[in-house]
Amino acid sequence: MEVETTAHLILYGLLVFLGILGNILVLVTILATTVENHGLAASDIILSNLAAVNLLLSIFRNILLFIAESGVNILLTLNWCRIFMFLWVWLKSVSVWVTFCLSCFHFLKIKQHVHLSTKRKEIIYVLVILLAVWFVNFLYAVPAFVYSHAVSGNETKILMVVSTTTDPFLGCVWRFPTRESGIMFAVFTLVLHELIPILLMVGTNLSTVYYLSKHIRAIADEHLHSVQVERTAAKLILALVTLFVLCTLTHMLAVGYYNHNAGPSTAFLLTLARYFASLFIGFSPLLIAAGHSKLRNKVCKVLHIKIV
Repeated sequence: MEVETTAHLILYGLLVFLGILGNILVLVTILATTVENHGLAASDIILSNLAAVNLLLSIFRNILLFIAESGVNILLTLNWCRIFMFLWVWLKSVSVWVTFCLSCFHFLKIKQHVHLSTKRKEIIYVLVILLAVWFVNFLYAVPAFVYSHAVSGNETKILMVVSTTTDPFLGCVWRFPTRESGIMFAVFTLVLHELIPILLMVGTNLSTVYYLSKHIRAIADEHLHSVQVERTAAKLILALVTLFVLCTLTHMLAVGYYNHNAGPSTAFLLTLARYFASLFIGFSPLLIAAGHSKLRNKVCKVLHIKIV
């Protein structure tokens, strides 16, 4: 049993480390490419936002989860609980919707009937949308700050949706004025940030695949290179969304099973949900680097890897 726990801890630690290293690498590479080209593409703005928010999630949540999993008992004070609860909800929500923005942006680029005007206007549109995503989710996370409380360590086991644990994570819990208001907020969270994004991303990516195949049939052979670039980008977005959907569905399954059954599989499902969350944060930058030609070439150059 101790060997299994140690192996689980090592694997989780590697995923957390991979998430931090991978997202830093993507951010540094985008910065280097921007300086080299004297400009930043709209898609790179979305990618840098996704890498930045996932990096912050790794630092402010996953590292702390790893420390808690290793057996270190940390109890935060009331003010720190409010700050960290607010950050966890805010960053997780932003990560979800920036991922959707990436999926939607690629869909608009593939669909030939939609034009985002000039490159300058395209960048302005993307910046406005991303600022709106950060600001709206900032407002959404305010209740997490207001209703967060610190416990003494003797709190009854309850499901912590943000950290996917049954113990108060770092001694922090939500205490809403009434049970009904707490349930409403939890249901609203699951629907708004998990169910709706899944439906939107699946629909957007299926549409992307449809329009891409339609576009490929319509163009001539001389545009074969551009087709290959679009196809690679489509595979990248599809892989990212698939990883996100697996992560979100596992989380919803774990929460639903706990609420309606709370049987012997609860611990396994909650652990699995944490693994998938770390997988998304850890592997999303690697998928981005592999599917983005400029990023891939720059990363290989930085790491002294020769591309055949």
